[in-house]
Amino acid sequence: MKILSPLRNASEVQPLQEAGADEFYCGLAPPGWAEKFGSAWPNRRRADSAGVSDEQALREMIRAAASMPVYVALNSPFYPAGAVEMLAQFGQHLLQDMGVSALIVADMDLLLALIEAGHAEQLHLSSLATSSNSGSSSFFRGLGISRIILPRHLTLAEIGHCVIDEMEFEAFLINDGCVFEEGLCATTHDAGTFCLNDGNGLKDMPAGLLDRYDFWKWTQNNCGCSTSRGYPLGPCALCAIPKLQAVGVRSLKVVGREASLERKFASVKLAAMARDIALNGGSAESIREATIAVRGAASLCQDAHACYYPDVWNDRKTPGKSSGKSNHSLQLRLAT
Repeated sequence: MKILSPLRNASEVQPLQEAGADEFYCGLAPPGWAEKFGSAWPNRRRADSAGVSDEQALREMIRAAASMPVYVALNSPFYPAGAVEMLAQFGQHLLQDMGVSALIVADMDLLLALIEAGHAEQLHLSSLATSSNSGSSSFFRGLGISRIILPRHLTLAEIGHCVIDEMEFEAFLINDGCVFEEGLCATTHDAGTFCLNDGNGLKDMPAGLLDRYDFWKWTQNNCGCSTSRGYPLGPCALCAIPKLQAVGVRSLKVVGREASLERKFASVKLAAMARDIALNGGSAESIREATIAVRGAASLCQDAHACYYPDVWNDRKTPGKSSGKSNHSLQLRLAT
């Protein structure tokens, strides 16, 4: 199983390789994009805070990565008029002239344009395309693309039903959840992360329900902090690696192109540690114990508070028991 790491510049390559990365992904806007399309995003992260600065920086990254693949995201779920044509030409340039190994694409018009140009095998279907069953997997396999990135909100059982032969599958592993199903959310964070305010102002709800929902949104937003040991908090699927491996997932995605190198390094190091435990026959329980020993923040593992795939514990005794008290009390203990 491969650890897929975010990347923003060439200086990050060696530290992330040493942390355990096997492949890299990044985002890059075409030259002249902002002048023509303003604040519209060419990929699902803000270009000025998460994107590679320019083509020369990308060349340096690819050179530093050597034999390790570098993928470029062009994966906004929709584009303004005229953008697909620019992105299709830019995507071909990245693949043919720059040495990019694959493009991560969500928009169907862009996907088809690149397929018609002969690049199907160098395309990864973004999670924003929301491929969520075996019929969808078969459809995209028929188009010739090489990998499907599974949406965040699938359960392990649903992931198992998506995986088919002759297709690579990638799943989210750590960092950055989403309150809604991202591929079905027709909004952009350029307008602000208003989804984190969902539920505010509601009344006449069952006692404690909004409190629990607020806590869940807080975990999706990486708990707003890291542990005192420098490790990331928030959505995590480290304990699910044995089951992801068993159903056929082969790439594990560390999220956070805009993150600092320190956060990327810590995330990749945790991911590689958990992956190696799984490859050596370790269980979900052994991964959880090792993760807590390194990261801290045992409270988040109690009752699967921050699990991407909480159903990893369906056939096991859930670690810890809920006290019935407000989950907000956990926030006071997570930094240790």
